[in-house]
Amino acid sequence: MRLNALVSLACAALAGSLGGCEGSEGPTRAAESANDATSASSEASAASATTERGERSEAGKVQIVVSVDWEGDDLLAANLEAMKAFRRGHPDVPLVQFLNAAYYFKPDADAARTTSRIASVLSSGDELGLHIHGWRRLFEASGVPFRSSPTFWGTSIDLRACTYDCGHDVPLGAYTTGELRSVIRSSMTTLRAQGFATGTSFRAGGWMAPGSVLEALTAEGITVDASAANVPLLADELAGRPIVAWLRQLWGSVSSTTQPFEVRTGSGSLKELPDNGALADYVTAEEMVSVFQAHKARLSANPQADTVMSIGFHQETAQRFLPRIEAAIAEIRRVAAAEQVPVAFVTTRSVK
Repeated sequence: MRLNALVSLACAALAGSLGGCEGSEGPTRAAESANDATSASSEASAASATTERGERSEAGKVQIVVSVDWEGDDLLAANLEAMKAFRRGHPDVPLVQFLNAAYYFKPDADAARTTSRIASVLSSGDELGLHIHGWRRLFEASGVPFRSSPTFWGTSIDLRACTYDCGHDVPLGAYTTGELRSVIRSSMTTLRAQGFATGTSFRAGGWMAPGSVLEALTAEGITVDASAANVPLLADELAGRPIVAWLRQLWGSVSSTTQPFEVRTGSGSLKELPDNGALADYVTAEEMVSVFQAHKARLSANPQADTVMSIGFHQETAQRFLPRIEAAIAEIRRVAAAEQVPVAFVTTRSVK
């Protein structure tokens, strides 16, 4: 799909308020290039590669990125305890922690307590990135007027009922590039002030990262975006909601094996790391394993080239859905050991 068509569709879907769309290479078009690229099979053996984390060998491997979306809603003990249990059971699995500054702007926020709760589940091997949803208090604290529509669900927010906070379901594309830059800066400043050395990776709330979002990211020094969604894995859970159509317009050609690709904007370029295995709220353990099987086949076709898959979960629903991740990892480990499939659990820093 050409850029002009993509921008027209996305801007129309988001009520025409995608400032800064122009000048960006369309993510769908770039994903199509990444999807279509094929490599010749190699005769070299993959036997020298390890089946778990280890030093990189000449052989390729299935690189698995496990991410956590921090929604900015709540920090309940049950979910944090579920994450701690996961860390104890899988100490060799680093997590890409997409942190959200919105926790610090709730009416009853206690900064020290919030920081302590977040830090309690982080590990030294983790990567700290940024996650933003359209929370009213975060945006207003960043000097940006809040927009109550559109929403992922096709509704409008009643501001009279927004006494605590609201806006989680407002897509970031409802804001201009300049406004988004202000929120990105404010979020990074807030998190870093609390001791979280957030780097240069990002995922948009609801995977909604049209041109204006990508433009803001590159302008603020973000180098990796992980918003490209594998929509077929999400469609059943989100059926009938406007967000499904928007995601298809943005990421319609992303599949379970789409590899990282470059997106160029007027401010520079970034690496798009597809969330090709989705998040555990939307897929079963069996579906995640099926994605792994597709990557195993891809590796078999070209044993010298890494293949990257991404799975993850939300902090706010870890107690309920993290067991799906654990079950998927257990089965992936079993298959990797039985079939000598080289597997490495990595962060975005290790992805080429």
